[in-house]
Amino acid sequence: MKKIGILLVCLVLTGCNVKYNIKIDDDLKVSESAFIEGDSELYQASYKTSRNKILQGFLDIYGETLGQFDYTYELVKGENPHVEIKRQYNNISDYLDGSKLFNNYFDKIDYKKDGNIVKIETIGYNQNITDDPERFYVHYLDIVVNLPYKVTNHNASIVDEETNTYHFIMQGDMEDFKVLLEFDASRKFNPHMKIIIKILTALGIIALTWIIVFYLNRQKKYNM
Repeated sequence: MKKIGILLVCLVLTGCNVKYNIKIDDDLKVSESAFIEGDSELYQASYKTSRNKILQGFLDIYGETLGQFDYTYELVKGENPHVEIKRQYNNISDYLDGSKLFNNYFDKIDYKKDGNIVKIETIGYNQNITDDPERFYVHYLDIVVNLPYKVTNHNASIVDEETNTYHFIMQGDMEDFKVLLEFDASRKFNPHMKIIIKILTALGIIALTWIIVFYLNRQKKYNM
């Protein structure tokens, strides 16, 4: 259990960029994936070696443990080497209980389901995983949540309204970083709804303008 936490902490040491994806399906199953890359200049200066070697070293030590917790992993080499870690969950509750990455960064994850309303909120950034709090400093963390339902409340930094994707971005100090996401599982996200609303609004304005013009012209005829 401790090894998996240490691995995920090590992968997000100072200078690392982490894109952490959470995809919620129609049946509320969850796909978790993390893409971890580092600053090559930092690795050269701090470790006197390449990112490929550092990342491969992590996997050589902890790959077996990752497998034990049903994670799949891969080191993608090339100009921008990075580690990809993935795992699937049957539902949101299993994900919040089983995700070693999410649980290693927050003191508590509050999950509430009131009818069709689902609320996920992180409480307190966890500074007590190791004796060295600097090991938790992340240069850039982007938690990306994509889901097929209508979001009713959130504190996302960036929202892609066309794909219903929410970015919770941490850059610099993590102490006040939190994630809040609330959605209605009975209301499907419709990517075309805004376009439909705009079209109906435009048609309504055109119809109203035509009625006003028709009324004014008619009044003129009566007054002549």
